[in-house]
Amino acid sequence: MPQPQESERTEDNNHQFPIKYLLIMWLSFISIVSTTLILLTRSAFSEGARYLYNVDGDGSESFPIVDYLPPDNETLAEEGGDYAYMHPDFLYKPDNMPDYDPPPRVVEFYAPWCPHCKHFKPRLIEMAKEIHAKQPKIAFHAVSCVAHHKLCKTQNVDGYPTVMLYKEGSYMAVEEEFDRANADSILEKLGFDSEGKQTSTGKVKSIRVKPPVKRHVTLKPKGATNKSLRNEEVHKEKPKPVESKPAKIARVVPFHTHEVSDAWHDAATSFEFSLKYNIYMSNGHMPRKQQDAFLDWLELLVDVLPPQMNRTLDLIKHLIDNFTRATLGLEIMNELIREKFPPMKEQIWKTCTYEDNDNGYTCGLWQLFHVMSVGLVEHNKHSKSPIPTRYVAETLRNYIENFFQCDVCRMNFLYMYDSCAFDGCHRLSNQASTSEHDWKEFPLWLWETHNDVNVRLMGERLQRDNQEGPSDWEQQQARWPSLYQCPNCWREDHSWDQDEVFEELHSVYWVGNPTHIKIQSTDRILKMEDDAQQSRGAPRSWKIVGVIFSIILLLVWVAKSKRLLKLKASRREKKY
Repeated sequence: MPQPQESERTEDNNHQFPIKYLLIMWLSFISIVSTTLILLTRSAFSEGARYLYNVDGDGSESFPIVDYLPPDNETLAEEGGDYAYMHPDFLYKPDNMPDYDPPPRVVEFYAPWCPHCKHFKPRLIEMAKEIHAKQPKIAFHAVSCVAHHKLCKTQNVDGYPTVMLYKEGSYMAVEEEFDRANADSILEKLGFDSEGKQTSTGKVKSIRVKPPVKRHVTLKPKGATNKSLRNEEVHKEKPKPVESKPAKIARVVPFHTHEVSDAWHDAATSFEFSLKYNIYMSNGHMPRKQQDAFLDWLELLVDVLPPQMNRTLDLIKHLIDNFTRATLGLEIMNELIREKFPPMKEQIWKTCTYEDNDNGYTCGLWQLFHVMSVGLVEHNKHSKSPIPTRYVAETLRNYIENFFQCDVCRMNFLYMYDSCAFDGCHRLSNQASTSEHDWKEFPLWLWETHNDVNVRLMGERLQRDNQEGPSDWEQQQARWPSLYQCPNCWREDHSWDQDEVFEELHSVYWVGNPTHIKIQSTDRILKMEDDAQQSRGAPRSWKIVGVIFSIILLLVWVAKSKRLLKLKASRREKKY
């Protein structure tokens, strides 16, 4: 009797074995595929968010513009380590090559998140191609101030985009106004005529001049090992022209659905991003004027941000408690933050990026502004010392003036505020009020200001694309909330019901969940598949690799499963 029971038990185990085996393989397959896709996507995302001109991996689509890339470890060791990396020879003179004359060159300093840098990119590429065809020895370099923040600080770059011109043999930089730049003006200032022929001097209107800086490391001659320059040499041998395609984009941006917690997440992410890249734009301690603006901003945020943004609030309190130390320099502030707050694993924004994470910073910054504006009303409701609306507006204005580095965006906002746009000078008061109606004036004023930005950006985009200007209906839909989104916010005469608008703001940024929102930080929106693939080539290629890898794993798993089942069946036949 015991023997048959053992035989039955063994047979039952043999029947269960394939099922257990298949289950284990399936779970392993899911784990491997998920991990692989996450790692590949993160890698592509983080790299794509650091450069504008090197999105395809070799910079060929942006030729003749060369995005400055960090050299590999071997090159760093050969050329003098981090100091060499911080002193490329198109900005600094090698001291071991006293007779070296650098070529005439154009250098752009940019930030990938800056909307005007993105708009300027196709113009600069077009101008560079035209100039290169006329005078090939003129070099074009681009420096990402996100990837190379320290390098930009040493160049005193305080706004984006910044375009600097260097004549042949010179390290004296002359700034070119990017919005007025054209091929002829650049050629003239570099000492060439409109056909690219050398002239005696050329006209130079000095806006900002930087003195030459000598390097104190031993370097190889230009083009020997530097990764950026190697790319340039390759493309000189075999240039790859790029045909500019008209962007196929929606005239009016649709609205996204998300939860209020996502707005808080994006606001917090942009706040920490600004600490890392925008608070310090030069070396050394923070100037007194910026200290005052920074401290006022931090103290305001502590009072008005929602308690759910607990990490952000704790971080702000930590900076306030150690403010003197935080203003001694960027590295010291970073050390101060890392003492209690580990860095975010990745800076991924969740709302209004339209699948382009580069849009996240300015998008999240607007989120932060609106959360803060509604938080002012909430704070004043429950505080014995209400904050005046004018003080809040001035604090925001001073923060943007000192710490928002998109030049055009900053100047437009300052102009609107200083010229009392939307009757801000009368609506906002220096006196602490006990009226909720008075408190609401600030979030409503900020909302109107942001809507004006949306309409202006849409008009600029349509004009840039040689399209007709926006119609009245399109302007209405470009304003948030649209008639379809919040019918009660609009009256029959197409004016706003501001009480309803504030309720919508309150639900979106404070208690609403889920809701609709539109925070258009730039006018780059919803490109069609072909244009999106061009702008996000690296992430898409990695996703394709991940999918192919997943299919291969699945096929291997199916083959092994079939083989196991056949083996089990043959064993049963032999047994019986």
